[in-house]
Amino acid sequence: MKTGYKRVSGRTNNRPLTERKLIDAVGSIIKKHGYKGLTASAIASQADVSRPLINKYFKSLNGLIEKYVMEKDYWIASKSQMTDVVMKTQKKAPLIELLVHTLQEQLRFFYTTEEMQQLILWEISEQSHLMNSIGNARESIGEDFFSKTARYFEGSDVNFKAIAALLVSGIYYLVLHGRTNSSLQCGIDINTPEGQCEISKAIRHIITGAFYAGKNKKTSE
Repeated sequence: MKTGYKRVSGRTNNRPLTERKLIDAVGSIIKKHGYKGLTASAIASQADVSRPLINKYFKSLNGLIEKYVMEKDYWIASKSQMTDVVMKTQKKAPLIELLVHTLQEQLRFFYTTEEMQQLILWEISEQSHLMNSIGNARESIGEDFFSKTARYFEGSDVNFKAIAALLVSGIYYLVLHGRTNSSLQCGIDINTPEGQCEISKAIRHIITGAFYAGKNKKTSE
C-alpha cells in the first residue's frame, strides 16, 4: 500500500526525523545555492523526502524556512537564555560585560555561519513578509536589553538604542563586506584574527564609553 511518504531510516511516517531532515536541508541548500535556491523541490530533494510533507508538517515553504531561522538565528535561538541572564543582572558593571560579550559573540557567530550571512543578505535585499517577521522577532529580544539599560541614560543625551543599532548593523556589514570582497574597511581586515580582535575591542570601548557618557548620580553604581 502506498503511503505517499518516502522511507526514512528503514521506517515510514517517522515525522520527527523527517522534520529534522527538512530543516537541515534548508541549511544545506543555503550553503550550496544561497537563499535564492530555497525552493520546495530543492529542499525535498536534498532531504530525500516527498515534497508534500513540507506543507503537511510546516504548513508552507515559508513555515519551514521560518522554523530553520528560528533555530539558527543568533538572537532568536538564544532568546530564553539571554532574557533570563538579562533579568538577573542588577548592576551596571555586569550589565556592561553582558552587552559586550553578547555583541562580541554576534560577531564571532555571524562570521562563522555562512547560512546566516545569506539570510541577512535576503533580509536586506528583498521585500519579504517572512524576513520582516523574523526581524520583528529579533526586535522583541532587544527590548529585554533596553528595559535594563534605560535607567542608566535617563537625563542624558545618549541614546543607547541608536548606539546598539549601529553596532549590530555594523557587524552585519563588516562581515558581509569582508566575506564577499575580501577587502579592508577603514584599514581593518575582518578576515583575519587580528582584525576581528580589533573590532571586538572597539565593541567594548563603544559600549563602556556610552554608559559612562550617559551616567548620572543615581545610577553611577
